[in-house]
Amino acid sequence: MIELFNALLRQTLRPRLGRLRMEPVGVVLRACMRASTDPGLVAMEVAGKTYLQHQLDRVHTAFDRLDCVVVTTELQENRSIIRICERLGVPFYVGDSHDALGNCCKAAEQHAFKSVMLLDSGSPLIEPVLLVRMMMEYLRLGVPSNYVGNRIRRTYPAGMEAEITSVDTLMEAYLMTSKFADFADPTALLRRGELPQCRRVDFVQAVDQSRWRFRLDTLADHQRLSRLLGLVQKYSLQEVMTVAESHGLLLEDHGSK
Repeated sequence: MIELFNALLRQTLRPRLGRLRMEPVGVVLRACMRASTDPGLVAMEVAGKTYLQHQLDRVHTAFDRLDCVVVTTELQENRSIIRICERLGVPFYVGDSHDALGNCCKAAEQHAFKSVMLLDSGSPLIEPVLLVRMMMEYLRLGVPSNYVGNRIRRTYPAGMEAEITSVDTLMEAYLMTSKFADFADPTALLRRGELPQCRRVDFVQAVDQSRWRFRLDTLADHQRLSRLLGLVQKYSLQEVMTVAESHGLLLEDHGSK
């Protein structure tokens, strides 16, 4: 009887204990002036705001302002990003231009996050509901070492990329990484399944919209997204799709990051 009681108690407490090891959850948003094919787009102003601010406005709908950290590097051109963050009162971290993975780990540790949602600045139309639903799924599973993301099995449009895991898992990936390219892409090793204890969980939606593109990477993207940002009134993916279709701004994606 005692053994049965203990087993039931462990079963009841396991999800709660898992949550304690997984929270608080923070956001690390990587932003660099050279991150896009055409440099400098992230700091361009559209509809009265920079692309970075448009994305931050959406992220702050899902997360508290102090739980979102912009990660950039020490390169001279990235001072524009630092100035944007200072003006908006958004936390930022300045790191090594050759170590995106290490920068994400250090920024997350500096802010005492236990889990981290990873974004990059090529997603000015990111959907807040997507971020919340992905975080809730990660927490519901209750396993800190899980990687939950929408970049492996794609059903979301390009420009809606998000992924979440524990800071400890990200640190383990950092310690295992030996390829230069993997330091530049914080979750490359996790997505390839090369961290044994990390289970990859695909976050998908019922309707496959992966053929469409809302990513900011080129001047052509800027020309289209600048019009979209002036037209959309809400932060939902459904509205973005509807407005883009009605104004001839839907573009097929031909290979995303």
